[in-house]
Amino acid sequence: MAQPSKEPKIVHRNRIRKTGPSSGPRRMDNTHRPTLLRFTLILIYKNLYVLGITLLRRRLRMRRRVRRFLVRLHGGSLHRWERFREALTRFRKKLIQGMTAPFVRLGTVRNQMRPVIERSKRDGKVPIHAYIKIGLTFLRLLFTILRTLFNYAVPIVAAILLFNLIGGRINQPIGLDVYYKDSRIGFIEVESDFEEAARIIKKRYITSDTSALIATPHFVVREASQGEEYTSQKELANRILAISQDKIVNAYGFYVDDRFYGAVRDSAPLIDELDSIKKEAATGTEDEEINFAKRIRVDPGVYPLSSIVDQKSLKAKIRSYETVDEIYTVEYGDSPSLISTKTGLPYDSILALNPDLEEVGLRPGQQLLLNQARPFMTLMSTYTSVYEEEVPYEVEEVETSTYVKGYRMPSVKGQTGLQRVTAAISTINGVEVSREILDRVLLRAPVTEKVIVGTNDPKNIVSSSGGARVNSSGFMWPTQGGVINVGLGGYPGHTGVDIPRPSGTPIFAAASGRVARVVHSGIGYGRYVVLDHGNGFTTLYAHASAIHVAVGQYVNQGDVIASVGRTGNSTGNHLHFEVRYNGQIMNPRNYIG
Repeated sequence: MAQPSKEPKIVHRNRIRKTGPSSGPRRMDNTHRPTLLRFTLILIYKNLYVLGITLLRRRLRMRRRVRRFLVRLHGGSLHRWERFREALTRFRKKLIQGMTAPFVRLGTVRNQMRPVIERSKRDGKVPIHAYIKIGLTFLRLLFTILRTLFNYAVPIVAAILLFNLIGGRINQPIGLDVYYKDSRIGFIEVESDFEEAARIIKKRYITSDTSALIATPHFVVREASQGEEYTSQKELANRILAISQDKIVNAYGFYVDDRFYGAVRDSAPLIDELDSIKKEAATGTEDEEINFAKRIRVDPGVYPLSSIVDQKSLKAKIRSYETVDEIYTVEYGDSPSLISTKTGLPYDSILALNPDLEEVGLRPGQQLLLNQARPFMTLMSTYTSVYEEEVPYEVEEVETSTYVKGYRMPSVKGQTGLQRVTAAISTINGVEVSREILDRVLLRAPVTEKVIVGTNDPKNIVSSSGGARVNSSGFMWPTQGGVINVGLGGYPGHTGVDIPRPSGTPIFAAASGRVARVVHSGIGYGRYVVLDHGNGFTTLYAHASAIHVAVGQYVNQGDVIASVGRTGNSTGNHLHFEVRYNGQIMNPRNYIG
């Protein structure tokens, strides 16, 4: 009897975790519990991983499907190409065989009949039977060729005829028959042609109430017959008026810029009146061409009797004047009195059209509204003019530190050139509106001026002459003595201050700067100087009797630039002084005291 083994027996036991009420509460291990952020990141990672695997599998599946489709497509294309080549080869062989078979048959019959023909000739007989058989074979050959050509030609000819028929039907115009008040009045392309004809009719009525003039039409779509053309809009309008209940007459309508002013039964007097206006405006200039600036149209047609006007009233309208709004742009140096002189309008009229003028004052670039009267029939004259004009010379500056800034001394004096100009000039009512240069011929070349220019910084000095004083703003009193007697806005349109002084009293530069403008005029500001101080400020010195500086010259504060006078629109010797900042009128009292 075998002895039992004394080796220990190993038994694997699964540890059973007790749960339920008997096991008691179980303590959670917080050290291994993931945080909310970690849990969220893990969840996102798992979802992205699953999404990536899904997309990868779908891409591979789609790639296999595309590969199989391309293989099938390539194989099918090769198969279809081979079948096409085989069919083309069979067709070519059949065609060649069909064309050559009759000739082969003719050769066979001729070879068969050759012994018979030779034997008959030896016997002195005519082989009529052999010739007839060969001739019949030739006729069958000819018939076979013609039948073959016919079989191939008929489908081609039929296709050509079909294409021509379809093309002709496609190109056949389609339009609309217009029925108006139960009457057919025309054949139009689209409905908008009738609407345009209705607008033409409404323009032929002088009365403003035209809402009930046009009845509702009826349209029928059909193809145009051979050679049929569409009815024009104007002719359609004439036919609509012809069947209307209004009294109508054949007349000539007068239109200016597409606006209807009435119709007359005889157009000759109207056209003569228009021609006479052109002749009266002629100046006799060579190549002059005069036309109306507005679109003038004398249009024959059917017009209602109520739109007929008298020739005299229409001529009076042609000869009349109309008031139009024009814009005047203020230039540097303009004053209310100067603008009134330029435009020919009283200052009160200008102020009535621009009520804020006295509050904001005048500034360069400002636009003023003006009313001007001009002829109703505006005329444009175009002519060719040949004239000579100067060619400005260039200025070459040679900088040197030997002199201070503002020093300018010409070393070579410049000379203007001369050229002959041919230009096409257009004027409206005598005022030039355009000038097109056609040709320039240089008669004398200009000479370049060379100027020595100082580059040293000047000293900002105060002139001691006349006890001139400097304000805290940096500006000095602009003349020798005196006080302000008329300030800014002292009277309508006054844009500066007036300082009365005897004629010839020196005028000083209120601050250092460069001479921007020098004007010698007999109206407005008269002789005046404008200084640009380089920081947005400019000053103006007007009504001078003499000017001692030139444009572009640099002047120091206190330098004498002019002399007091009474030029321009002035009632006595005084200095009119202005201060502007970036073009805006400032009160000089705030700068010179």
